[in-house]
Amino acid sequence: MLFSFAFSASAFDVRDDIDGIASYKTKEYGAKSVQGLADALAEDAGKGAEWYAISLCALGEYDMSAYVQALADFLSENKLMGTEAQRCALAFIACGVKSDYIDRAAENYIGKQGMMSYIWGLHLLNNGAKSSVYTAESTALAIIERQCTDGGFSITGERGDVDVTSMALCALAPHIKNNDEIADSAQKALSFLSAAQLENGGFKSRGEENSESAAQVITALCSLGIDPRTDARFIKNGNSALDALSSYKLAGGAYEHTSGAGANDIATQQALYALISLQMFDEGKGSFFIFEDKGDKTPAGFRDVEFERGNGEVPKEKADIKTIVCVAVIGVCALGIAAALLMPKKKKE
Repeated sequence: MLFSFAFSASAFDVRDDIDGIASYKTKEYGAKSVQGLADALAEDAGKGAEWYAISLCALGEYDMSAYVQALADFLSENKLMGTEAQRCALAFIACGVKSDYIDRAAENYIGKQGMMSYIWGLHLLNNGAKSSVYTAESTALAIIERQCTDGGFSITGERGDVDVTSMALCALAPHIKNNDEIADSAQKALSFLSAAQLENGGFKSRGEENSESAAQVITALCSLGIDPRTDARFIKNGNSALDALSSYKLAGGAYEHTSGAGANDIATQQALYALISLQMFDEGKGSFFIFEDKGDKTPAGFRDVEFERGNGEVPKEKADIKTIVCVAVIGVCALGIAAALLMPKKKKE
């Protein structure tokens, strides 16, 4: 009962699995409640805890103030680039925090790390972030321009990848009804995923069958309003992607990356938000990546990310000192070289 969330009866089939992950992570952090887990995520703010934070925000009303302040402090001291910065900006949005970091991530990093930075950038724009360079529609079009001939999407190469294709579909989902070109691209991607599904309901990425691929497909299908448990295109030999994902569940609540490999945090994160996606689908709440507007949840006294102080940027006065030192060193070296060249000449004279 300690870890139970509120579910409708139709979502009961995933309730135990979500509770199991919550219980596992709560014990791992040494917390005693889900709120305690939310507080404990501050320990890993900016270092991968973002998906757990986003998941908790999707599950209920939790006080995320300790986490978001720790995240802002971390970003003040560490300059994250590309998709890492976008991930943290998404966490701020999901937690309802008003931070300058959100628009900064949208402005600076969309498309700067290839396909994935377009995908995560589109998630930012879908949730209200602003960019002077890209709109949500132009970013969506930039994604479909990179579709492989087999209908999938990938980071590199000409062959689609299950994970990347699923992530692209999640980002494109809000635009399918309003753009025929995007809708056509999505249908090709769905056909790619259906053809890639294995007889046990699972999926491979980079030649390896794994739990994350099944989780990503589940999340994508739910984002598109497709039930991964019943849609005939995604049932192989009587097995669904949920059947495949469930096979990676361990007794303690965690999930493993591949069978027999043991608990894996990334696999557990992705299993959690795939299961939450199913819950949201059953309750008619839409996509996991379209965050519910719960109003301004910025904590009182919140210290936003200080770009001028940290975030990997060198303050101007320090940059000037470095420039002076560099010039001085170069000058001394030049004088030394000149002196060395003149010495043989003087000796000869």
